[in-house]
Amino acid sequence: MVEQETVDLVIEHGSVLTMDSDDRLINDGAVAIRGHSIVAVGSAGEISRRYRAAEKLNAVGKVVMPGLVDTYGHAGHGLIKGLYHPAHGWPSGSFYFHATSADWWYAEGLLSAVERVRFGTTIGQTVVGATPARMDSPIFADRLAEAAVQVGLRAVLGVGPPDPLISHLDEPWSGTYWENGQPVTRTFCFEDTVRSSIDVIRRWNHQADERIQIALHYPYLFGRLAAHPRIPFQYRPAEHVPVMIERAEEMKNLADEFELLLHSHAFAGSLSFALQHYGAERVSRLLDGKVALAHCNALGAEEIEVLGSHGTGICVVPFTHENILYGSCPVIELLDAGANVTISTDGTAPYCSYDLFKEISRAIWAQWQRFQDQTVLPPGKALRMVTIDAARALGMDHLVGSLEPGKRADIILVDFNRPHLVPNTNIPRQLAFYTSGSDVDTVIINGQIIMLGRKVLTVDEEEVIAFAREEAARAFARQDLSHFTEMNAAFWQGSRYDG
Repeated sequence: MVEQETVDLVIEHGSVLTMDSDDRLINDGAVAIRGHSIVAVGSAGEISRRYRAAEKLNAVGKVVMPGLVDTYGHAGHGLIKGLYHPAHGWPSGSFYFHATSADWWYAEGLLSAVERVRFGTTIGQTVVGATPARMDSPIFADRLAEAAVQVGLRAVLGVGPPDPLISHLDEPWSGTYWENGQPVTRTFCFEDTVRSSIDVIRRWNHQADERIQIALHYPYLFGRLAAHPRIPFQYRPAEHVPVMIERAEEMKNLADEFELLLHSHAFAGSLSFALQHYGAERVSRLLDGKVALAHCNALGAEEIEVLGSHGTGICVVPFTHENILYGSCPVIELLDAGANVTISTDGTAPYCSYDLFKEISRAIWAQWQRFQDQTVLPPGKALRMVTIDAARALGMDHLVGSLEPGKRADIILVDFNRPHLVPNTNIPRQLAFYTSGSDVDTVIINGQIIMLGRKVLTVDEEEVIAFAREEAARAFARQDLSHFTEMNAAFWQGSRYDG
């Protein structure tokens, strides 16, 4: 008889979806965990024979799979949900910089981390603030990191400066600090935000048992060329390109120095503009290594080719108004070219949530519409785009993203004992098209059970919600946001907002 090894936890009798290189789906499977890591994955009978567990989780009727990986979201958005008007936009830049306190960012961080956990996301990339990331002080990133640690989320915090040309901020740049309830406004510059970012990188990267990692987020590495109704800026190449190149090189060198993921936005025309004005050699250098670009709507053929040749991480946002403004991301063409395409949420505002499961079917549907063909973007590939492929885009696939011995135990249990998931005819297809984050029953991160039976164990959820409400109310009292919530007769009865 084989002597049994002792492990801390065994999840048994579930349908185990590994997302490994063989894409194994093990019926009546099990996962053995010791400490932070997965020790073994196999049939329930095999694991039972080989391992003696201090604790067991019965996963009958549940799917056991890697935790979801959200490659792109914005901090702050969790406390401005629903504040949106198609004519006026939504509050972010000015509101974030002048109405919010450090406690507001901590409350938002706690609330968003709990939301992500409850939806089965075990890794969340988070840009600190709106596009003009609030790095006028390190305190805001500090509070977000503290919140992620408290909840138990694995977080990738994107720090960095605002874009020097399209900052989304009034000049001179300034930020308001609420000290003892009173506002104190201080000006800051590009270099101040870089220094704050470096401070956060040095103190937080790889902390909390590797659960906190820092990325360098720079809004427009290659420029923003796509026209936006509320961003009327146009580049003047002779004046602006030298500044763009200097800052892009600075960000790339900083990312390389600290071995960080370089994260940015791209839209139609960004790469073509850079190829023309930066030169192909410089563009290639900027794309070397760990680089992820969000959105990438309506890219042209040469843009797709250059991103594919570098295997660049692409963070598709299926549910965004950019799809209306520019067109959908060319997911299929990017995949065929060799890019590493992932599915992301973009955060929890102005009309979405951190439910990454929802975005899987939206991403598939967008490509079906583009091609008028339901054979494109198979559900299994789409599931990889929120697990192992997404982990690879963040430079973390050696740690997480699949259920394999030696990897960190970031695991979720999805309850298939629900009317909309019965009978269990095709688990991958049902995960992609029928499942929502509310079907997630249990979440394990780094070997620790964070949620069990839909109850978050690491924080008091009611206290988090009450704290978030209080901080949101304080911030709303500091700045009038009523024009974002206008509800006239046309809102209720018209075919358009303007009647």
